[in-house]
Amino acid sequence: MKKKIYITIIICLGIFLNAQKGKVGINTSNPAETLDVNGKTYTNSLYLRNPGEPTMTGGSFLATSQNGLQLYDPALESSGLFNYIKLTLTGVSGAGITDYDTKIDANNFLVILHNYSFKLNDGTTNVMLDYGDNGVNDNKQGSPDVVAFKSNGTWHIRARFTDSRIIAATSATPSRTYNNFTVDLYLMAYRRLIEKQNISDINADLGGTDGSTQTISKPSGF
Repeated sequence: MKKKIYITIIICLGIFLNAQKGKVGINTSNPAETLDVNGKTYTNSLYLRNPGEPTMTGGSFLATSQNGLQLYDPALESSGLFNYIKLTLTGVSGAGITDYDTKIDANNFLVILHNYSFKLNDGTTNVMLDYGDNGVNDNKQGSPDVVAFKSNGTWHIRARFTDSRIIAATSATPSRTYNNFTVDLYLMAYRRLIEKQNISDINADLGGTDGSTQTISKPSGF
């Protein structure tokens, strides 16, 4: 009996030492890496001691999405994790842009509109605003209303000025019938694999000041 136990221990020890030096496969007889699992894996915690560069992992990335891990392979994807987009819209009327559908999937991407410009069709910036759209100099100017927003599952763009019409300042008496403006929109589209979705909105009352003396709490997670 003792001899059988010794033999079993020696065999198990040999398998253990071989596993330490070679490759271990679960559900596969030909493991490709130190640990090769052919199937689903469930774990409470996952630590990557040295994940290395994408070239060391077959050119793929692991990214978190809420409570899951998803594989991102640049060779198979048509877009990146971070995507810079310059969107140029021509033939824009003096009313601006009310609702332009970018067709970018709102479920998979977060779109940020970080800059914009209004120009004439020839590229010059001789534009001004007619407040009230009445052809009278009211000494007022509408606020810019330039945002990206979600509608029916995609990201849309609004680019206009409240209570104002865009006009071409090409003469002493600018024409209010000019309807061939160019709007450049600079966007960043982030894949939701890497975007934190549960950070609360930040609200702060500056009390009529310029904000330089105000102390607010740091956003959670930063």
